[in-house]
Amino acid sequence: MANNSEPARRFTCTPGGQIAAGRRTLARLLLGLCVAMVAASAWVWIIDRKLPALLCLAVAFVLWTTWRMSGDLDLFWIDLDDDHIALQMRRRRLQLPLLAPRARALTTDELAHIGRLASNGLLVAGTGGFDSHLLGEFNLHATHLDSAVLVDTGDSRVVVTPDDPQALIRALAAPAA
Repeated sequence: MANNSEPARRFTCTPGGQIAAGRRTLARLLLGLCVAMVAASAWVWIIDRKLPALLCLAVAFVLWTTWRMSGDLDLFWIDLDDDHIALQMRRRRLQLPLLAPRARALTTDELAHIGRLASNGLLVAGTGGFDSHLLGEFNLHATHLDSAVLVDTGDSRVVVTPDDPQALIRALAAPAA
């Protein structure tokens, strides 16, 4: 078993493609609305309407908080140990036990399907839970859909996007030392 202080194998996950573009779009939208609400608050304050100005500031605060929280589930790296896989996000670490691990790269059709599932037409989300007719029930923790890997831990299924998907697939296929 690997030492818990240092992971046995680490796989980085760099944002790119539709997901990175969606993150940038969402950040611009939320921050733009926040700035607009602060400007509206200042203008309303100047014309001596204190309560509406405070309400505008409250909405700006909610928008800023939403922007800050929108990246909380961004996947940074994947740590693979003998008995679990850990997904490191900005403010959370999700550990999944490896009971009977299997992994495979997703096909082009499956990638397109995930792109449709995770999209609202403008943005493609990198995180979510889905029940798909192609892939079954899975959780998505993606940074770049082109490198998507379906990992079946034996207990749950997760789609992750390491920078080197084949290395993760080989590591999960190798027997534990």
